[in-house]
Amino acid sequence: MNKRKKRSAPKPIRWIAVVLGVITLTLLVRFPSKAVSLQNQQAQLEAAASAYYAAQARNNNLTTELSQIDTPDFIERTARRDYGYSWYGETIYEVGNLDELREAAAFEVYDGE
Repeated sequence: MNKRKKRSAPKPIRWIAVVLGVITLTLLVRFPSKAVSLQNQQAQLEAAASAYYAAQARNNNLTTELSQIDTPDFIERTARRDYGYSWYGETIYEVGNLDELREAAAFEVYDGE
């Protein structure tokens, strides 16, 4: 007598266990990549905040300079520093690093030797 065993349909609990297992494996595989992505986003956010504060400080400095632009002190200081202007009878001495002067100057620098 040849008796065949009837295969019964999988029980619903087994299907639920398989589905939950697949979901768990998917989450375990994807979670570390999400954590790395969050760390990269945090680093980018910190870099952007740092750049923002640096730009804000530069903006504050420029605003201060702009408010002083029409004052006589600013005009005199700029003329003396950038254009070498002096009052009548003043002698201007420029002091710098001797090595830099030797390299940059087109004239001979007297160094006392």
